[in-house]
This record gives sequence, C-alpha cells and structure tokens, in this order.
Amino acid sequence: MIADYDDTILITGSNGFVGSKVVECLLNKGFKNLRCFVRSSNNMSDLHKIINSYDNSKVEIIEGNLLSYSDCKKATKGARIIYHLAAGIEKSFPGCFNNSVVTTRNLLDSILQNGMISRFVNVSSIVVYSNTKIKRGGLLDETCEIEKMPHLRHQAYFYGKLKQDEILMEYHNQYNIPFVITRPGVVYGPGKDQILLGIVGIDTFGIFLHLGGSNIFPLTYVDNC
Repeated sequence: MIADYDDTILITGSNGFVGSKVVECLLNKGFKNLRCFVRSSNNMSDLHKIINSYDNSKVEIIEGNLLSYSDCKKATKGARIIYHLAAGIEKSFPGCFNNSVVTTRNLLDSILQNGMISRFVNVSSIVVYSNTKIKRGGLLDETCEIEKMPHLRHQAYFYGKLKQDEILMEYHNQYNIPFVITRPGVVYGPGKDQILLGIVGIDTFGIFLHLGGSNIFPLTYVDNC
C-alpha cells in the first residue's frame, strides 16, 4: 500500500456525485483521516450522511476555492494521497481553463511545498480522446490517441480537461510527482438525474430531436467508477 490507514487523504470536489462516493469507498476500506475540500457548503446532505454513518472516522471538511493558493496550501498540508475531482462545468474557455488548469496548478505548487505526496489521482474525462483514427462505428476507449488539435473541437470543457492532464504530466516530468489519470465516460447511478438526455438528443419546445444515432454510450456505474 502507498498509504497507511491513518494517513491524510485529500478529496477535492468531495460533495459532488462521484466525490461523495470516493469518500464513502475510502471510509468503507478503513481509511479514517480524510480531508474533504468543498467550494461551497451547499449540496452537503449526501456527504454528511456518509460521514455520519462511520463513527470511528476523522473527516475534516474544508470550504474554500482552489483558485486561491493559500486555500490549496491549507488543503494539501500533510496529505499523502490526493483525489482531484473538483472541476467547474463552465461554458466559456476562460472559465474552464481557470477551474481545471489553474486550480490543478495551484494544488501541484502546494504539493511541492509540502513534500508529502505519494499519489496524485486526477479525474479527467473520456472527452480528451480523439476519434480521428477510428472507423465509423468504432470503439472510443483508452487505447485511442489523445486529441492533438484541441482548438478544432471548439469545446471549452474538453479543452480544460486536456490542458489539466497536460500540466499534471508536465509537473511529473519536471518534479517527479507520482500521478494517475483516470478518464471515465458517463457516470450514472442513484442521485443523478437525466444523464442521457443531452447525449441521446435535445428536448426542446416539446419536441425531442434524436442526435445520438446508434452510438454506444460510455456508461460507468458510479460504484465501479
């Protein structure tokens, strides 16, 4: 194991759909010293419910903003493992860049100051893969190439996640920060509504426009994720 059960584990975005499940999994496996970083005290009911069901756990909740370097230093202090799930779903390129790239850079700079990290787990997205070399109807998965011309996609979220992965690998190459990047597809399960609507089609003005064709969706059940 790369961490002991009493080591500090930081989970950013811990009150999100996947983040709260990560917290539950860690507590279930016996890790007691968790630090849950949240941007806002809103949407905390599921996280509190999970935490309260484990009496012997030591869970610290920190409210802050990863765009603040001081907040990142506070969050990463003494952390042995970091699960980085926080990501703003913005429509603009500057918004996605700030909430995916700048926030990750602040965490990585904080790690360099603290010097305790054993693993940085970055939760990215399947959207960073390119389908340019896949035949029509082929499978898009982790064997595909990473998109090399992101500007042609004109998608802010995709651009932010791709650049987030790049800066993590850059810090690994320069400072030897140990990392893992995981790129799930569409995560579904209890507590998440309308996961397929935007992928299958558009529901507007009382008319449903089917856009997905016969494509197979990259579904991942939240427990498996």
